[in-house]
Amino acid sequence: MQLLLTVLTALFIQVMAAGSAAAQFCPSANQCRQTPPAGKLRFDPNSAGQRVWTTPCGPNTNGHAPDQICREIASCANAGGFGKFLKAVSGQCQEKHFDGYFGLDGMTFGILDWTSSNLPGLLKAYQQRGPASFAAQFDKLNLPTKDGCLDREWTCRANQQAELMCKPDFRSAFAAALKTVEFRKAQMDYALAEYELRLARYASLGLKTEFGNTAMAVVANNLRRTQSCQPVVWKEACKAKADEWDMVNCMLDQYVKGTCRGSLRGSLSRVASIRAVFPKDERGGTVHPTASAVEQCVADWSR
Repeated sequence: MQLLLTVLTALFIQVMAAGSAAAQFCPSANQCRQTPPAGKLRFDPNSAGQRVWTTPCGPNTNGHAPDQICREIASCANAGGFGKFLKAVSGQCQEKHFDGYFGLDGMTFGILDWTSSNLPGLLKAYQQRGPASFAAQFDKLNLPTKDGCLDREWTCRANQQAELMCKPDFRSAFAAALKTVEFRKAQMDYALAEYELRLARYASLGLKTEFGNTAMAVVANNLRRTQSCQPVVWKEACKAKADEWDMVNCMLDQYVKGTCRGSLRGSLSRVASIRAVFPKDERGGTVHPTASAVEQCVADWSR
């Protein structure tokens, strides 16, 4: 099942990104995590008492600060539902950042808090957005590739050995790459393709409004795989509601009830972010922006 999902994801993102900088998709790597002696990651309780994977070198958390690029996309009419998705999933453009890079799960980075599993695809998107910029940052590392993509087995081993955060040459190159215009635009390409994939995943729900479809795209992030956390189950429980606005709000209540983000606090926070983006009854249809339209939303990608 996982293999099928990976293949379908690859095909979808390749189709969605055709004609853009991210036209060639690289399959995701396995997210490999091990404590000593097999690996070098830590698996300790955080401040809430939940055990999490981190690196020995840190930093292992991401500070809260406004991301200007995210804010400009979120406020841009041409970005459509994608802008609202980005704002909600990033905690109002405060919790995730285009240049974010820290040690949760061995490596977490970028505007959607991607992990090492996404590294092959995002580095390919970066290489295609800016070949010269990519070469300047990474050619000196001689990263192993296979079929034109970062080698997935190498990525797996490097993550469990904490090398994607703690190895000085990789860390320096990657941190510098995150500051480049080309890598930031590549993140936008990749995030837009992920957004469209999530819309397609829940198309069978038959939701018609931007509120409904964007809400489902947001809650798909880290959604628990339990019966009570399936959107089709929420919709069935809320089918008596008068209209889609009320039904989707009811579905979000079901999401919280099932603690579908892994905790009650996290689930409440995610729903609050969605409702903050849609403070009033939103009945408009879903807009599917192009990468070029979103790119034009940002005055200065270097900020």
